Amino acid sequence: MRETVKLGIYLMIVAAVAGVALALTHHFTAAQIRAGQTAAAKAALEEVLPGAVEFQPKDDYQQGLDAKRQLVGYVLQVSAAGYSSQIEALVGIDPQYRVTGVKVLVQNETPGLGAKITGPGFLGQFAQKPADQIKLKKDGGTIDGITAATISSRAITDAIRERIHEFQQNHP
Repeated sequence: MRETVKLGIYLMIVAAVAGVALALTHHFTAAQIRAGQTAAAKAALEEVLPGAVEFQPKDDYQQGLDAKRQLVGYVLQVSAAGYSSQIEALVGIDPQYRVTGVKVLVQNETPGLGAKITGPGFLGQFAQKPADQIKLKKDGGTIDGITAATISSRAITDAIRERIHEFQQNHP
């Protein structure tokens, strides 16, 4: 019985030391982690809206400004149900509502198939296109879908088009 109590006390001490070490590590690295996340978010915004150096958050979008504080365009968040996962992306548009860039942030589509929606070959097709042209060729548009990944291709393509249309209607 005495041995069991000793082991319990040792276990409590080890757990307490580990807990304190974890708390201290979190305390001293939290600011660096936040700074890294902020830098990554800004880099993603700059990637989809080239020329913008400042971003002003609005209700459901980010407004991008250049160094002279002139409007470069907008960054919209897009969400779509893909073949096997939710797809989250950012899409940049200029003041004429043409796409300036697309970046897929989150996806868990089939590796080697649907996951190709993150590649430059697919995403580059959206550049300078107005919303009306953003459809798969199978649907009468200009975007080549990914072979054997029509659901993923159509999901992100339709979501981008619909989000731009929605933005145009609410922010003419």
